[in-house]
Amino acid sequence: NYYGRGTMIQLGLQMAADMFHLSPNDGRQRVLIIITDGKIYDPDTLQQARAELDTEQVKVFGVVARKNAQHTKADLDAEATLKPITSDPHDSHFQNLQIDEIPDKVLGDICD
Repeated sequence: NYYGRGTMIQLGLQMAADMFHLSPNDGRQRVLIIITDGKIYDPDTLQQARAELDTEQVKVFGVVARKNAQHTKADLDAEATLKPITSDPHDSHFQNLQIDEIPDKVLGDICD
């Protein structure tokens, strides 16, 4: 959700948790990839949805989509709010990438 002041993901996480809950677990790995280009402005509201994703055995990956090669303050803020939402260990479930790198790195690394 975007309200002109930043990225809010609580409703999206809750919807994903509900979808995983309603889907039969047929032994396949369950994965959610969150991609943002900015700071997440509702990190304090995510605990319930995050706990439900854990209950459903969903691995949560996070990607910050950067516009530039250099990390800006906005990129670092996005990383600081997104990384804690990812599955443990956070470093293995998180990437901070330039937009052009996302197809190869996300599909090649995460979906491998």
